[in-house]
Amino acid sequence: MPDPIIIGTAAITGLVGVYKAYTEYKAAVAKAGEQEEAAPARSAEAAKGEQAAPLVKAAVQQHGDTKDQRALANFEDDPELYEGALKTMLTRLADRSPAFATQIQTLAQQANIQTGGIKGEINVSGEGKVDQAAGVNTGTMTYQARDDKDA
Repeated sequence: MPDPIIIGTAAITGLVGVYKAYTEYKAAVAKAGEQEEAAPARSAEAAKGEQAAPLVKAAVQQHGDTKDQRALANFEDDPELYEGALKTMLTRLADRSPAFATQIQTLAQQANIQTGGIKGEINVSGEGKVDQAAGVNTGTMTYQARDDKDA
């Protein structure tokens, strides 16, 4: 089973991404309101961020200190500038607190955020043929080519 901190780091990246999308969406809605224009459509990422934002705030409130809470507030004010700082802060909290790492993983799952997996590529040479490949690989995968092309 993967190390919980690694899972937490992947979850943190996903959560910060959707949180950023939501924060930017809120800013666009506010700007549209000021200019008396129609609000922009909310993306799927922003919708996930809307679900995740209060949960992340509560987790930081529970596990973080004043500096961590300030980092979160800075991110909400300027997500582009403070995105990296928020990831770093959440990662440090996950490193210090296994309970926080578990909570972040749960939040990511509740918000339906992709938290793991690696996309790769398969190179087939000669007359090799791959009909179908699916599933989850947690280690090394070996493919044995056969001579019978129709089997």
